[in-house]
Amino acid sequence: MPKVLSVAWREFKQTVFRKVFLLAVIGIPVLMVAATGLAIVVMAGHEEPPLIGTIAVVAPTGEAIEAARAEFDPNRIAEQDQKQIEEIQEATSEMLGPAAAAGGPLNPSSTGTFEMGEFGGRATVAVEIEGSTDRREEAIEALKKRVSDGDLLAAAVISDEVLANPDPDTPRREWATFELYVGDDVDADHASFLETRLGEAVVRVRAARANLDADEAMAMLRRPRSSTRRIMAGGEEAAEGRGLRELKQIIPVFFMMLLWIAVFSSSQHLMMSTIEEKSNRVMEVLLSAVSPMQLMTGKILGHGAVGLVIVLIYASLALAGLISFAMLHLIEVADLVYLFVYFFMAYFMIASIMAAVGSAVTDIREANTLVTPVMIVVMIPLILWMPISQAPNGGIAVAFSFIPPAIPFVMILRIAADETVPFWQIPATIVWGYASVVGMIWMAAKIFRVGVLMYGKPPSPLQLIKWLRYA
Repeated sequence: MPKVLSVAWREFKQTVFRKVFLLAVIGIPVLMVAATGLAIVVMAGHEEPPLIGTIAVVAPTGEAIEAARAEFDPNRIAEQDQKQIEEIQEATSEMLGPAAAAGGPLNPSSTGTFEMGEFGGRATVAVEIEGSTDRREEAIEALKKRVSDGDLLAAAVISDEVLANPDPDTPRREWATFELYVGDDVDADHASFLETRLGEAVVRVRAARANLDADEAMAMLRRPRSSTRRIMAGGEEAAEGRGLRELKQIIPVFFMMLLWIAVFSSSQHLMMSTIEEKSNRVMEVLLSAVSPMQLMTGKILGHGAVGLVIVLIYASLALAGLISFAMLHLIEVADLVYLFVYFFMAYFMIASIMAAVGSAVTDIREANTLVTPVMIVVMIPLILWMPISQAPNGGIAVAFSFIPPAIPFVMILRIAADETVPFWQIPATIVWGYASVVGMIWMAAKIFRVGVLMYGKPPSPLQLIKWLRYA
């Protein structure tokens, strides 16, 4: 045992006490926070170029032209932008939940109201509408020429079919569309803005023809907000806003990605160090002091400690963030316990594979060839994280909960999701998973003992299976 611990400490020390490791593990969160802050600063200082010019609107009647003039009225645009800012402010307060109510660091009331342009608001809009009812082909081509020459900002051609109320039974893709021609110097945001405003003008004409007020009709069609309250097991009620629900959907993915990063970062180091020591013949020196089994065990334990350090660092940062925003209630203590239970399961599964592959080859390209089939299985939780987290008790989720080495990644997704997993499945997957760990470590030890001193042509998967039969 002392020799195993010596090997483990050597592996841990050579990995953790290096500037590259500290830069990668600690620097990545710092870099992400800095990048987010920089993005906010850039967005706050960003100003769209002014939208100034003339738009030619070709319509069969003057009502569409007048509706377009109303939609591009500067006062109306400013009023609608202010409403949008208020909705964003309300959604932010809803997502922040208790932190906003307590006057937390991002509480809108503590930072002042959102003024127009405070976060890169819309720039000056000064658009004039030039109306025309001439829909002849030569007239349209003349307008296109003016747009190309820069005389016009854009030109819109609206037909009678567009102004007519569409049949609700007709698929949306078959509805009539209006044509909009914009200059090459008009950016994508401004083009989308023109499309929206002209579309609203068409809706305004349709409402007027149906003897309806457009604003009232849109207000009637707007869905009411709901005050959703979740009834807990003890009968207590807890408010649940839309933003809070979205955060809860992110948590399972965070748990799985934390598991993924910690496991594969440490096990990848394990494989790389094994390949390096074997190719440099350092392995032969180590085997003169310890047995192959002691060496493999020490390597796995040492890099497992590395993975545990990664989990503790990232989990601590995440918990600190939740505490600062008064959102610690989003995570249950049981979820954190299961995180570590499934971390050790995931690590020993992947590490045993990496140790076996690293001992059998002398080049990283050869190792990637042997590891690829296993990676395909482990990638399934990443690919199917959405259906698994949304339906944690579905057939796919339950099936992959019992297929190693995908067990820990799928189970942490299911446990952290909103829907309760049948309790019997948790101990069943833990027992089956750790039984698989014992089997995988046993097979890895067989391959490690044979492959650690084998040089030359890399073995095929069939040869690795043959090595398992050696005494």
